Amino acid sequence: MTRQRLLMFAGVSTLAGVFLGVIALIALDASLLSIPLPVGWKGGAGSQRTEREFITDGSKDYKAVTERNLFRAKLQAEIPKPRSEKEIEEEMLVNILKPMTLKGVMTGQHNKDFFAVIDRGGQKGVWTYEVGETIERGLAVTDIRKDAVIIEKGDFAAILKLFARSFERIPSAHAATAPKEINQEDLKLAKKVQTVPRTQDYSKDVKKEGKTTVISKSLAEKMKNDNTTIMSSVAIKLSTDTSGRPNGYKVVSVDNGGLAQKLGIRAEDVLQEVNGYGLNTTEDTKKAHDALKNASRFEVKVLRQGKVETLRYEIR
Repeated sequence: MTRQRLLMFAGVSTLAGVFLGVIALIALDASLLSIPLPVGWKGGAGSQRTEREFITDGSKDYKAVTERNLFRAKLQAEIPKPRSEKEIEEEMLVNILKPMTLKGVMTGQHNKDFFAVIDRGGQKGVWTYEVGETIERGLAVTDIRKDAVIIEKGDFAAILKLFARSFERIPSAHAATAPKEINQEDLKLAKKVQTVPRTQDYSKDVKKEGKTTVISKSLAEKMKNDNTTIMSSVAIKLSTDTSGRPNGYKVVSVDNGGLAQKLGIRAEDVLQEVNGYGLNTTEDTKKAHDALKNASRFEVKVLRQGKVETLRYEIR
C-alpha cells in the first residue's frame, strides 16, 4: 500500500513538472515575440517568414535582443558611465585645492615683489609662492592680487581669496607666464615652514605693557627664522606718496585674531620704518631683517589715518 502511494505521488509530481515546463516555454515564446524588430525587416502579410524565424536566424543582428532583458529593462542603465581622463584629472586638482587657505599676500612694483603665503593643509605646511611657480601636479600660481591668488592648469582655473577656507572655480585666463617647477634651490630658500593654525592663541606670547608690546623670546625666534609667521595673517602692498615715490608698505587686510592684529597692526596702516631703516622696497625689508636679527627692541613708524605713529616692541 505504501509503495502504491509513493508511485502515485511520483506520477503526480512528474505531470506537474511537465505542466509547469510547458507554461514556461509559452511565456518565453511570448516574450521573444514582443521584442521590437530591427529596422529593415520586411515582414508582412505576404511574407513566408515569421517573426520567430527572423529572430532565430543567426545571420541577423541581435542588437534588439541584447538591448533588452525579459523584463524589458535597458542593460546599459545598470553599467556606470566611464569617466574621461579630463574628469579624473579635475577631481584630482579639486582634492589638492580643497584644504588650501591663502594666509597672506605681499605685492609691489615688480614681479619679484609679489608673494603669496598658502597653507596647503594637513602635514603639507605653509609655503610661499611667486607668480609662475608650480604648487603640485601642474597647478601653478598665475596671478597674485592684493586679496587673492589665481591658480591654473590648462583650462582649469580657481581663485583663493585671502583668509577664506575654500576656493572658487573661474574661467581660465590662459596666463602667458609659463609655470616653472620648484627646484632644490627654491627649497633652500625656506619655502616650507611649520603650519601656523589660525586659531593659535598668542596671549602668552604677546602682551601689552603701557605703550610697549612685549613679545616672548620663543615667538621672536620663530619670527626671526621664518618671516611667514607674521605674513600668514596680513596682506600688504607697496605704497606710494602723491608724487608716485614709494613711502612704505600699506596693510591691505589683517586676519581677525591673527598675529599681526595682536601686534597692533591695522588695516590701512602704512609701515614706513623699523629702527630707522626705511621700508620702500623688498631690498629694504631684507636689509632691515638682516640688520635687526639680534635686536631686542624695535620701533616701527606707521602712517595711520594721515598721522605718523610709533609702535614700540620689546623681546623678553
